[in-house]
Amino acid sequence: MMKKCVIDPALIVEIRDKIVSVTQPWWRGDVISEKGLIYGRNIGGSRPPLFWCFQGYQEFDALAQALGPDQPLYGMRSGHLIIAPSQDDYLHMAYAYAQEILSLGLPEPLVLGGNCQGALLSQKTAQVLMAHDHAVALLIALNPPVITPYVGNAAFIVGRYDKFNPFQRFHDADAILRANLPRCSIDTLPSRHGELFLEPMLTLLVQLLRKHIDTVQDSYCGSFAEWSLQASFEVSAPKTMEPNRIYEIPLTFYNNSGTTLGSKAQSGFSLGNHWCDAGGTVVQWLDGLRPLMHPLEPGNHVDLTLWVRSPHKEGIYQLEIDLEHAGSFWLSELGVKRALSNITVLSPPSFTVSAARPPM
Repeated sequence: MMKKCVIDPALIVEIRDKIVSVTQPWWRGDVISEKGLIYGRNIGGSRPPLFWCFQGYQEFDALAQALGPDQPLYGMRSGHLIIAPSQDDYLHMAYAYAQEILSLGLPEPLVLGGNCQGALLSQKTAQVLMAHDHAVALLIALNPPVITPYVGNAAFIVGRYDKFNPFQRFHDADAILRANLPRCSIDTLPSRHGELFLEPMLTLLVQLLRKHIDTVQDSYCGSFAEWSLQASFEVSAPKTMEPNRIYEIPLTFYNNSGTTLGSKAQSGFSLGNHWCDAGGTVVQWLDGLRPLMHPLEPGNHVDLTLWVRSPHKEGIYQLEIDLEHAGSFWLSELGVKRALSNITVLSPPSFTVSAARPPM
């Protein structure tokens, strides 16, 4: 018996048609995406756009008004009361929404959010986008009914008295959150289920959303597909060095990927070096380190100086310069070519002074 494909194009079309049939008679917005799944409000605003999956139009309308004209908001409808809440349907809905988001041609990284069932759909959409090399800066999960693993930046917002609040439902909710959402912040609002899009909770929610969106600007830790990164180096290293000495190595680092590399403080990116012997065996793994001080846009480069310490013993060595994503990987471990310089380490010649011969 032939197995069903992971992604069924016919199911995507079926789900998309169901969503459109519900939203088109009732939803209003400035922009309708290519297939009619996404509506835009405040699209002339200057802030980073926010994609949000709602349970219904009233929530979309309320949040758009509360956020104000400077915050572009792109609304999507969850499958609540339309689509069976199965993992297969969520996945196909996520693919449909990922395609719609990309059809708008908005700059990355993206910010996605959702409430209740919509939070689960936004999370799945973010994962689909990242799996296809698109950068997602932040996922905002507002009262999701279940907690599922997500490795990117996430903001978890719950109502203290909400029936889905995990702190009300589990003995060790904090451990569950940390295990499933390792890069997650947690905020609690004093609300019950269904109150977060009503005042005064709506004003508090908007304040949190603005804070979290501002926090992740230029932050890409865990929010992009790692294998999408590409870079190159130009290095001016001396051909000879003395043992156990500090040397200044000028270099140029090029960001050849389609993703902005955030500064070290926001993303964990630094340039560093390793030392290997002539045969490629590692002699010293950690040596110099130069953090990226400012975000580096795709296609741009930065000139830096890296301070390195030469090996203690004489010999022929390879100086390897690479990009480190702290705690995660070195870029060369993902298959990107690192910069290699052959260095001969030699002690300086010693000079002996002969004693003067006494006159004859």
